[in-house]
Amino acid sequence: MIRPMSVNELADSLGQEQSMVSHNLKPLLKCNFVCIQKQGKKRVYSANQETIGTIFAVIENHAEKYCPSEGKCLNGEN
Repeated sequence: MIRPMSVNELADSLGQEQSMVSHNLKPLLKCNFVCIQKQGKKRVYSANQETIGTIFAVIENHAEKYCPSEGKCLNGEN
């Protein structure tokens, strides 16, 4: 499961600019694919577990059953 992260943490982990990540989070927030929680001045984003968590589980299940690497590609392994 992907842990909740701030925009800066997301940008660092994705190797992208913070402004680009913020821009792309807006439609995800609008459609409730991600949730936001304020921690002081910091905003922490997490996947909506009811919908996105279910999709991630289906993808993981598929990868483990049908992918030649047995789902290792999901963790960045070859």
